[in-house]
Amino acid sequence: MRRRKGFTLFEIVAVMSIMSLMMWFTIPALQSVDGAKNLTANATEIQQILSQARAQAMLRNSYVYVGFYESDASQPDTVRPAPGGTGRLWVGVAASKDGTQGYDVTNSAAWNATNLTPVDKLRYFDNLHLTTNASFYSPNMPVNTLSPAGDPSATNTPFGWPVENSNSITQFSTGIIQFTPQGTAMLPGSSTTSEYLQIALIPTHGKLLPNNSPNAAVIQVDAITGSVTTYRP
Repeated sequence: MRRRKGFTLFEIVAVMSIMSLMMWFTIPALQSVDGAKNLTANATEIQQILSQARAQAMLRNSYVYVGFYESDASQPDTVRPAPGGTGRLWVGVAASKDGTQGYDVTNSAAWNATNLTPVDKLRYFDNLHLTTNASFYSPNMPVNTLSPAGDPSATNTPFGWPVENSNSITQFSTGIIQFTPQGTAMLPGSSTTSEYLQIALIPTHGKLLPNNSPNAAVIQVDAITGSVTTYRP
């Protein structure tokens, strides 16, 4: 009897079909894990930015502002000024030069961006959307919580980046968190007193938001102590 050598065409096709099917189920899982890792890293870095801003406010005995601006992630990050949109989050930190908060809620003309000095470099995070809360955290959110995301108090401190001409970021209009010389946190000029300030980070695919994705992060700032905590599902 002649011994059989190699595989038939049918067997090769069958094996390739099985491998393709396995890849079909495996790749989305790998992308999900990678997305979760990226979100964790981004949330950790933004938490550090906020903690360092608080430390700078106390060290300088001045007011420090953390500005957020979300732009269109489908556009190159070199476009200036960055066009508004979804999926690319910019974060800039600036301090008051003379130790005053620099604004008067009853007089918008009182704000002078030339009184600001940059504390750190401008940073951006791709595939990230900033909002007020995440579905996993909604049941646990403290009652007396405010979010800078979309809050009109950002209009009290209309600064951009660079602080002297705003060529890159026209204005941090997505939201601003202010730290005081005592290390407390607030929304600039907000008439509502809060115990916590909160932002939520949702991963995106470019400028596309996911549908009902549980993958999210909530960063919460204690308005009294200034401590920053990140929550993940």
